[in-house]
Amino acid sequence: MLAGVPLHLREIMTTQGIDPAILKAWLSARSIARGLPLPVPDHGGFRVDTQSEAEVARWVFSQAGPGLETLARAIRKPRHLLKLCGTGEALLAALPAGWTLHPPAYFMRATGEPDPRRLADGYRIEARRVGMVLEARIISETGALAASGYAAETQDVFIYDRIVTEPAHRRKGLGHLLMLTLHAARQRSGNPQLLVATEDGRALYSTLGWETISPYSTASIVAP
Repeated sequence: MLAGVPLHLREIMTTQGIDPAILKAWLSARSIARGLPLPVPDHGGFRVDTQSEAEVARWVFSQAGPGLETLARAIRKPRHLLKLCGTGEALLAALPAGWTLHPPAYFMRATGEPDPRRLADGYRIEARRVGMVLEARIISETGALAASGYAAETQDVFIYDRIVTEPAHRRKGLGHLLMLTLHAARQRSGNPQLLVATEDGRALYSTLGWETISPYSTASIVAP
């Protein structure tokens, strides 16, 4: 909620970029889906202390500004990721020398109901819910994991996360079935449905009725 207005009634985009309330709601749900600490305000964005082998922390900004620039100058080591709901060019423009862009990603939202689809022969689908987190798995007839995905539902948003189809099982509509299964388990149908996609994922989700609401850019210092 922000200023008494439910998030599903607010515009996700503003004239300055993504609504910070929507960004925080998505990032909070993502943390819940992954068992990470919840985001905290920092330098005008939101920080998540991931403390993993891949990264120490990430900061996510709804738009570029002085806080992002100040933070970037203070970071000297790898594994500290800066993320912006904006283009890679806009992110690099706010950073000092020594930062490298990661492959592009895209902040997306669903614009309608997904089309039904039949599960391909030889597969079965399993789903479970633990608190606010949903998990769906598609198993092949040999017992191998063919595809998997997660979602998290809060009072404000429904987010999809880590939708993955194994290479040997692609082009069979399994990703679509995962999304359908997770979608069907929603308990608050009016909330925004959000995800962040890779370049390939964006092409897939666009065919399923999703729209890109912002580029989602990442940069970090590369270890020498």
